[in-house]
Amino acid sequence: MNILLAYQNNLCRSFLKNTLSGSEQFFSISVAGSVEETKNLVSNGKQFDLIALDINLPDIVIEKNLHELKNLIEYQAGFALIGPHYSQDEFQKYILLDILGYLPYSLSPEALVGALRIMVAGETYFPTIFDNEGSVSSKDHFSRLLTNREKEALNGLLHGQSNKEMARIHDLSEVTIKHHLKSLRSKLGAKNRTHAVCRAIELGLASEAQPPMMSMV
Repeated sequence: MNILLAYQNNLCRSFLKNTLSGSEQFFSISVAGSVEETKNLVSNGKQFDLIALDINLPDIVIEKNLHELKNLIEYQAGFALIGPHYSQDEFQKYILLDILGYLPYSLSPEALVGALRIMVAGETYFPTIFDNEGSVSSKDHFSRLLTNREKEALNGLLHGQSNKEMARIHDLSEVTIKHHLKSLRSKLGAKNRTHAVCRAIELGLASEAQPPMMSMV
């Protein structure tokens, strides 16, 4: 899989290229130090499965540059952002950008490999939110972050309901249920249904689960 990592810091670029390319045969890593370099690499003909941009690149305007890069390529590619731990407000802003995830600077090489594998597979990776004091956000924050429909979807997951069962219970289409589940996974930083349940338990959201509703056949 071809991955392009655009880091502001030259030492990070060299370290990641050498470390990931040397120990992880699954990846072919290219690096860039600016948005302009990234555009040049994208325009050069090589196809990338994932393009990750450091939010502190010297010439970056996040939304504008993501749009430009998506217009430059004629194939399917995923996009991610790289940066420090984000605030609650930034988290809500980033999940609306149609990206696959966010990679904090503090990720270990092993965790970074795992996150890249998740995103290359087409799943989302958003790590646990940290607030301005550096502490993990509370259950109350996540509870407020989720919409009522996402909470219903989470409740269905916690009770082992299929998409079809959830659609019948809430009188929605399966496509709509899939949409709410995708949004739920993104907000929880979960790569799949099982991971979403684990994240809900970890964050204390499982304690808010309602008794299971029965589908009407």
